[in-house]
Amino acid sequence: MKKRLLGLTLAAVMAGSLLAGCGNGGNSGSEGAKAEDTAKTEEGADDSEELSIWVHETDSAEGQLYKALVDEFNEQNKGKYHAVLTQIARSGDAGGYDDKVNAAISNGGLPDVFTVDGVTVAKYAEAEAIVPIGDYFEEADLKDFNPSIIQQGTYDSKLYTLGAMDSSVGIFYNKDMFEAAGITPATKENPWTLEELTSAAEKLTTDECYGLTMSLGSKDETLIYFFLPLIQSQSSNVIDEAGVKADGYLNGDAAVNTLTWIKDMVDKGYVSATPADNCFGLGQCAMAISGSWEPGNLAKYDINWGLMPMAKYDADAQPASACGSWTFAMSSNCAEEKRDGAAELIKFMTSADAGKRMYEANAMPPARQSAFNEIEAFGKEPLDVFQYQLANTAQSRPVSVNYAVLSNQFATAVQNVLTGMEPKEALDEAVTQYNFQTDTE
Repeated sequence: MKKRLLGLTLAAVMAGSLLAGCGNGGNSGSEGAKAEDTAKTEEGADDSEELSIWVHETDSAEGQLYKALVDEFNEQNKGKYHAVLTQIARSGDAGGYDDKVNAAISNGGLPDVFTVDGVTVAKYAEAEAIVPIGDYFEEADLKDFNPSIIQQGTYDSKLYTLGAMDSSVGIFYNKDMFEAAGITPATKENPWTLEELTSAAEKLTTDECYGLTMSLGSKDETLIYFFLPLIQSQSSNVIDEAGVKADGYLNGDAAVNTLTWIKDMVDKGYVSATPADNCFGLGQCAMAISGSWEPGNLAKYDINWGLMPMAKYDADAQPASACGSWTFAMSSNCAEEKRDGAAELIKFMTSADAGKRMYEANAMPPARQSAFNEIEAFGKEPLDVFQYQLANTAQSRPVSVNYAVLSNQFATAVQNVLTGMEPKEALDEAVTQYNFQTDTE
């Protein structure tokens, strides 16, 4: 299974990193000229048990936080544990973080602890590159994590990863345009249906302004991340519960309904299939489906904005919202005698304090509910919407070893619909390609 893990492309999945990492405000460790930039903490001078840890950020604010947390862990555990940190840039070139991890899986060189993108948990777990960590945590402690963080990190009924941060998606709206059009925004407890969202977009569309933008120019993880909740709100998904079968799910009624709505919004002129960059901040769109990184982008513009929850499919549907981010895992290379220490390191890196400071570093919501209580911005409008969704409506993306293929085929289906293919035909083709690439037919 290790060779299969390395053979399948992770490109579609790793695009999710831009979702969870956009809060860096353009200061991501992957954006420097260096494809790889490693920084190691000094090794302890005493008899402390040494623990190795790899992270995917270097000189960004998030990367600096990882270094600070490791230094603090070492100070608090002097004489017992000493973590040695390696920071590797998340570049798209060979030699970037993901390449280093995959190479280490093949040659047995994984560190004791390393960061894992949430949507790759199943792949690493099946490859036996990571080990379950649930037994190292008290039940009361685990209950403090957002339910979706536990869901994201669980494979085959075992908890493999936990994180310090999460993410969410909502509908950003221009308050001035809403007031001029006489539109009352949805509340966090009562999201709009797609019919209500469509009606508002129609009222707000003018010759100079689209009613809504939703990143349809993307050809990556963004599309399944944004639109999967509409499928989930219809009590469905894009793959079966086992994370294997796509036929009847990826091309099922709920997915067809969702892509039909996307097509109709474009055909009616309420949404652009090729939106301009930052069109919402520039006042060229009245609403935007976007993620928890968006407030950082909007700070650059003179716009009076608010935030509504993600819409649900119809009046009978249950609200669902997006979530997920990078997490920490214990590798299978971690020696048995070191696993208690590795677990303590993961606990420290995912503490409520770490979550609070992660928000300060990259604007991402914390993974723990107790951390929300320490961040004033989430206790009031507009960001209270994200806290509410992560506590009540968030559903993780499929925990599947085939997730990369699934995500890529969903994005391809959306693009095919935008260029003229009928939704059912596009999704049937997506299933055909999924089966071909995964041999699950």
